[in-house]
Amino acid sequence: MSKITYINLADLMVPKFEAHKQIPDEYIAEITKSIKTLGIIEPLIVRAKDKEFEIVAGCIRFRCAKIAGLKSAPCIILSLDDNAAEVLKIHENIKRVPLDHVDQGNTFVMLRDELSRTEQDIASLVGKSVAYVSQHISLVSQDEELIKAVREKRISFSQARELMQVTDKSERRRLLHYCEKDGATVEVLKEWVKDYKNSLIRNSPSSAVPESIHYEHDRPQDFRLCQACDNPTNISEIRHIFLCKPCQTAIMNAILEEKLKNTPNNTHRDAQGKP
Repeated sequence: MSKITYINLADLMVPKFEAHKQIPDEYIAEITKSIKTLGIIEPLIVRAKDKEFEIVAGCIRFRCAKIAGLKSAPCIILSLDDNAAEVLKIHENIKRVPLDHVDQGNTFVMLRDELSRTEQDIASLVGKSVAYVSQHISLVSQDEELIKAVREKRISFSQARELMQVTDKSERRRLLHYCEKDGATVEVLKEWVKDYKNSLIRNSPSSAVPESIHYEHDRPQDFRLCQACDNPTNISEIRHIFLCKPCQTAIMNAILEEKLKNTPNNTHRDAQGKP
């Protein structure tokens, strides 16, 4: 059994890289209240570094202990190199306060850049897929506006994952605004991103039409045709519904029948009393 040593809080230091950047106030208040009542039940894990002790596991308990007015904390001193310390931190964070998506991305970047871990190594360490790790690394390399939207939970990580495919920042900002304002589902967002990618193909030099041919878009980029009335509709007003196949077929058939009733040829035949 590891020996528990009480160390003055003044002799403890938090690590240079902390995975958690934002911790809910209610969680801090809950832990602080518990420490005031019962003390620190589980010791901090520390390692000797620069004549002090660096906290490997227990940074939140350390901060709450300071708020609670404690002078020292129970600690277990381990001999750990940088790599072993980071591995222990990862498991500590998984077990306790889950890292949000942005903090996960920053942690994965640190493991890759500072400890030379591959994405496969990181995936094995945290029990996730390589794609999961890669997507979170990509997230924290985006512009601050998108990162902040995920951090503040104004959009989900799934929505951010779709938006990351839009390389044009102004276009991505426009779609981000629609997501926040109208609560676009991931399915709708996928369609928007698909339209964006198709527009890149249409406007690429290889697909350019000869100068002798005059080509104009039939509607602005911000509009799509409604499947029911065929009217150009602002993309922010387009709505996505979920239907089973029989219901979708029935609805589309009903719309088609209504359209046929109102076509000029049908109207003319009806006026003449012809079938």
